[in-house]
Amino acid sequence: MEVSISDLIWDTSIYPRAGKSEKTINAYVEALAIGAKFPPIKIQRVFNYPDGNEPTEATIILDGIHRWLAFREKGIKEISAVGWKDKPLDYEKNKTALLLESAECNISHGDRLSPGDKKRIAREIASTDTECGWTESALAEKLGVIQQTVNTWISDIRARQKASRNTIIIRLSRLGWPQEKIAEEVGLNRSVISRIVQNTELSSLRSQLE
Repeated sequence: MEVSISDLIWDTSIYPRAGKSEKTINAYVEALAIGAKFPPIKIQRVFNYPDGNEPTEATIILDGIHRWLAFREKGIKEISAVGWKDKPLDYEKNKTALLLESAECNISHGDRLSPGDKKRIAREIASTDTECGWTESALAEKLGVIQQTVNTWISDIRARQKASRNTIIIRLSRLGWPQEKIAEEVGLNRSVISRIVQNTELSSLRSQLE
């Protein structure tokens, strides 16, 4: 499909690179001048998109920023595009998924993501993913690296999150909260809550005996 250049948004918060490449843009502009054809960019329609004081609908670019910028520089009004998901997505709820899709599109073609870009994305996601919804293996698959690499990048973040989470669990347990309610509060299985509480009690008992 053809979409209007002016209707598309470059959302830097889901852009997987540290910045754009003027060298790449210039090369694309020169290619356009001699009639080169480019593959479609990838876009996604979203709602609940922050725009000033009111959330709105928008069409954001997931892949093809350099192509879009080159077309715009040449004064071309439309560009070929394909959509990612058929239905509009809630931007706030899918921001991480949008970032990872954008990153995955840039690990096998064009200006490929640098290791530094991949590490920055992994740490950014891990820092906001306090419930560990994105596993190391899932991040590794999206970023095109092995799981051990992601473990190395985010192990310190996960360790801090685990320590903070366990502190909350123990505090709620000592306040008399039932384990079912604690599990619901922190988003973990009841068996995990039980294990954390038991291990803490055993550790405390050993300390007292010593």
